[in-house]
Amino acid sequence: MQSQNRPRDPVPAMDAIDAESADLDPIALGFALGTAMAASVGLVGVLSRFGMAERWRTLYADLYPGFDEDRGGALAGVAWGGADGFVFGVTVGWLYNAFRRSY
Repeated sequence: MQSQNRPRDPVPAMDAIDAESADLDPIALGFALGTAMAASVGLVGVLSRFGMAERWRTLYADLYPGFDEDRGGALAGVAWGGADGFVFGVTVGWLYNAFRRSY
């Protein structure tokens, strides 16, 4: 139970947070961006079956080998997009941490 004399601090002091806790987790960022990219490519694959997002389908087909509007091609695009987003996220997280420590 808290003492009646001392008011409770609703927000912990910022100086209590050490410098290392402000680093990004590159693997977590990689999974987040990989999931978002895979979902984006999958959505374009589904929409292209209905005649929509044709320009995006063409772009993704140029970027990711095997991507097409059929089921197998969409799954190939989702796999490539997820891997691409993961590598990009890990790279950005690592670079952020490296630059943050240098300043």
